[in-house]
Amino acid sequence: MDRLAGKVALISGGARGQGATETRLFVREGATVVFGDVLDDDGKKIEAAIRASGGRDHVRYA
Repeated sequence: MDRLAGKVALISGGARGQGATETRLFVREGATVVFGDVLDDDGKKIEAAIRASGGRDHVRYA
């Protein structure tokens, strides 16, 4: 699914809950996602999980 191909999303609070779900969904739909959170370890884990599942070039944790 590429409904968001060519789009960039900036998500705050992307390490847990709704923000993490949105981060995964937007990447799955083809968007490039930059997300941040005060929960640094959780954010890095989400980024690693997305990269491992094929979203390698579409996600950055900041």
